[in-house]
Amino acid sequence: MMNSITVQAPAKINVGLDVLEPTDDDYHLIRTVMQAIDLCDLITIKKNSLNQINLSSSPEITLDVSQNLAYKAAQLFFKEQEIEDYGVDIYIEKFIPVGSGLAGGSTDAAGVLVGLNKLYVAELSVEELCNMALKLGADVPFCVCGGIKLADGIGEIFTPLPNLPECYFVIVKPNESVSSKETFKLCEEMEFANRPDIDGLVAGIFTQNLAEMAQHMKNVFEKVVNIGEIAKIKKQMVESGALGASMTGSGSAVFGLFDNKTKARRCARDFEEDYKFVFLSVPIDCGATVVEEEI
Repeated sequence: MMNSITVQAPAKINVGLDVLEPTDDDYHLIRTVMQAIDLCDLITIKKNSLNQINLSSSPEITLDVSQNLAYKAAQLFFKEQEIEDYGVDIYIEKFIPVGSGLAGGSTDAAGVLVGLNKLYVAELSVEELCNMALKLGADVPFCVCGGIKLADGIGEIFTPLPNLPECYFVIVKPNESVSSKETFKLCEEMEFANRPDIDGLVAGIFTQNLAEMAQHMKNVFEKVVNIGEIAKIKKQMVESGALGASMTGSGSAVFGLFDNKTKARRCARDFEEDYKFVFLSVPIDCGATVVEEEI
């Protein structure tokens, strides 16, 4: 019987993102292309005999632990699986910055669901895990399955897309973070004349044409997020050889798409002088994944 398990929980980027009308349950209808990347948090889950959920992380969690999505994921799993004799210590080694639009909280929740499914031999399918994940947040189902997908609805209706050809993402998080809730609210109050062309983006992905894809990388949130660094970072990325650049999620992280690894590395090094969070990443075709098991 397994007593401990370790899960890699990948970040995601929104290669393109449009926000439509709000729903009746505090979500918004969206249309987006999401891509999992090899920037990951590492989650270790160990059984304990205390009949309680203990959550810790590095850097240390500063918010109320009970409000953390990973903690809520564990609560939900045990409740829905009707497991009464439980107890786990969850430790998250954080690499994905908070408040960046890279789904750090959502992917940790997905990682906990995937890990507990294995640790407690629940044998839930990916579809069943995604249905459970949706109760935690709109991004969590994607973080369970990963890869690259067109997402509609509130982000839970997936259309699989072809894997991208060889490419690289340079990701830079400005020093300011963003509240998703506030950004969505600002979107409701604005009219957008020039919306992202998600269909054009998808067409570029199907033809495996990175340049065409880059032309359609657009995020409607950029018009409402008031962080001047975003435009500056995008401009520097393009000047450094990026085919295109855009913000991800509700911000504040910006990514540049490169077809040349040398240019991407050089670009990342240049940003490291001024920013704490700079990553050179590649697309991956999986979501939260068990990488280690201990008896």
